[in-house]
Amino acid sequence: MTGQLLSNLWRINQATIMGPINKMTPETYRHRLTPETASAGFIALHTAEAMHNFARMIFGRPVDIQTRAVGGVSDTGLDIDLDELKQFVADSFAMVAEQIKQTPDEQWAEVIPTPFGDTPRMGVLAFLMHHNSYHAGQIAQAVKKGK
Repeated sequence: MTGQLLSNLWRINQATIMGPINKMTPETYRHRLTPETASAGFIALHTAEAMHNFARMIFGRPVDIQTRAVGGVSDTGLDIDLDELKQFVADSFAMVAEQIKQTPDEQWAEVIPTPFGDTPRMGVLAFLMHHNSYHAGQIAQAVKKGK
């Protein structure tokens, strides 16, 4: 029952972030709210890469991608293919969704080590969903109001 609930919440979280990501166009995905902030595309890349890092923490899944937008990295104008980026974000959501389905209900309450302290597995997934939603807002604002 827990896994089923979390799968549904994950699906809703995916819809929340894919809305702003799907609104990015070749004209807008490089938009930044200010010159110091990251572009919408970079934030989307960061979000997808973070899902892989969180999957390592939550599920013990190896990170099998090369990261370019996590770990305190700044947006220096990376060349990002928009179609590939959108697919990467969708694939990252699908990867976590599959991991959620494979995790037995009794494991969701297990406390796991994380960089921000020992936390129940379900709590780390909740934090990832918050992370995704936070960045969805940034992407939406950068696309809509940025330059």
